[in-house]
Formats: sequence, structure tokens, C-alpha cells
Amino acid sequence: MNQQDIIAAAKTAFAGDEAVRGLFLSGSFGRGTADEWSDVDLLAVVGKDDQRGVADRWRKALSALAPVVYWNELERGGFLINAVTEDWLRCDLNIVTPENFGRRAKNTVRPLVDRDGVYDWLPDSLPPRQPDKGTVSYLIHEFIRMLGLMPVGLGRREYVTMVLGVGMMRGHLEALLMQDVSNPDPGGILHQSKLLPPEQMDLLKSLPYPGPKREALIEANFAIAREFMPRAKAMAERLGIVWPDAFEAATRKRLAATLGGEAGRSW
Repeated sequence: MNQQDIIAAAKTAFAGDEAVRGLFLSGSFGRGTADEWSDVDLLAVVGKDDQRGVADRWRKALSALAPVVYWNELERGGFLINAVTEDWLRCDLNIVTPENFGRRAKNTVRPLVDRDGVYDWLPDSLPPRQPDKGTVSYLIHEFIRMLGLMPVGLGRREYVTMVLGVGMMRGHLEALLMQDVSNPDPGGILHQSKLLPPEQMDLLKSLPYPGPKREALIEANFAIAREFMPRAKAMAERLGIVWPDAFEAATRKRLAATLGGEAGRSW
């Protein structure tokens, strides 16, 4: 069994189901960028009162194809169903109402069932994605806050927790870099190397992955800060975000007082 079998099963299951007004491939299969590692993302357009029944009928259809070893439902104005078969084929079904079909384009979805001609009304493509000011502002403030918490972790010798913190700071840097990805439908994190330019991927690979050792943790924090802060300041200026000068200065002062003067000048 492969991904195409799941796609065929979904089309067969819902072809005659009038409750399903539309069934589309989204994600990498909808964009035409799928590979052997891709999951199958399905988008079903269903009225609110019929969504529970459609979800149950999908579970029955998928289970008839292969044993389902994982099934999870999230209610987010509809149903988002994550399923994994015993062969570890992954399928997500997002069930939405017609008014919540969302921001789609012909190059991001592929119709399997389209009773109401929704696909014909979609634009050919979406405009390039722009950085989100709210997200960038959050990343800046949270990154500075985490730098300021470094003396707390060191003082308590919570080195294992600090390893997790370094991972979060790396994540903030990655999220900042991703803000400049203009693809309006970038997909999930597991193909980040296709979205970021090679030099940025090389940068991320070069940053330290410390173990729970005091000096290694300090150096990792500052190594990431030296990459994050200038990029964040440039993006803030470009987006018209007021830089938190007082917060940054207080954090530098705190680090200098607890880790030595050079620590306050480490980025």
C-alpha cells in the first residue's frame, strides 16, 4: 500500500457522499511537490451538521484499507483528523464548512470531488507571503527574555533544562529566518531545507548543540544571539517595529553583573 492507495480510497469513499461538497488534496500532494516521505493531506468541505458523520465514515473507509494504529481528532471550527496506518502511512483530513474553506489557490489544492465548482473560483496562485509583524515582535522579545533567564538556570545548575532552552532559542532563530520565506503555502517544518537558502541551512548546522555543561551552554546561548540579534534588528527596522532598547539594555546589564562584563557585550 502507498499514498496513492489512500488518495484513491478517499475519492471512492466520498464520491457518492452528498454531505461532502468538495474533497481536495492539499499540502504537498496539492502543490505537486510530494515525495516518498510525504503524508496525504485531504481537505473536505462539509456542512457543520454533517461533519461528525463524515469523520466516522472516513475512519471506516481508511480502516478497510489498512489497520489504523493512530487516530486523533482536533476540533478547530471543524475537524482535523490525524491518522497513521500500521505501515506508517500518514493521512490528515481537515473537515471545514464552505465558509471556512480558507485562503486557497489552484496551485495549492487538487480537486478529487467538487460538486459546487469551488475550484473554478479559486485564483491561480496566492500573493507572496510577507513577514508578520506580530510574530517578529514576539520572537524578539521572547529571545531577549530567554537570554535574561540564563543566569537563573546557571545559578540553579539546571543544565538539563538549559539544553532545552538552547533548542528553543535555535527555534526562534529558525522562525525568524522563515519569516522571509515568501512562499504563501510553505508546508510543514520537515522540508525546511527546501525553503531556506543553502547559506542559512549551513548557518543552522554550524551552531552548537551543547550537552548539559555550564561553559558550553553559555557559549551556545551567545553564539545563537550573535546570529539572531542583528537579523532581528534589521527585520524590525524594515517592518517598522520599535526595538525594545530598554529591555535589551537591562538584559545586557544583568548578564554583565552575573557572568562578567564581556557577557553583556556578547552580541
